[in-house]
Amino acid sequence: MRGDRGQALVLAVLALGLAAATIVGLQAAQDRILHDAHERRAGEAAVEAAGAALADAQIGFIGSLHDFAADPLVADRARAAADELSALNDGVPVRDLAITADAREIEVGLSIGAHRQRAAIETTCCRP
Repeated sequence: MRGDRGQALVLAVLALGLAAATIVGLQAAQDRILHDAHERRAGEAAVEAAGAALADAQIGFIGSLHDFAADPLVADRARAAADELSALNDGVPVRDLAITADAREIEVGLSIGAHRQRAAIETTCCRP
């Protein structure tokens, strides 16, 4: 009788260990998923802030859209706005900010964490 009882105890301990490992694994997966969603939301907010800063800067800018997109002061303003809103959303700082322009729109792209976000601003004037 002692042998059977000992085997049942070993199986019970193994089952509890397996359950504990499963719970820890599920919690780690949940943490990764929530972190990814949080990082994505912070990136979306940051690119919208950068786009708003570009739209504001475009109002007072005299010159072509290509000059506008290449202006380092414009890029600094967009990055500062994006960094601020990312920080307010507990996100990481912006990296790889890029501003491009063509005849119809200005596009801003940036990276936050593992995510790349882009926004486009349609131009309302006819600058070359």
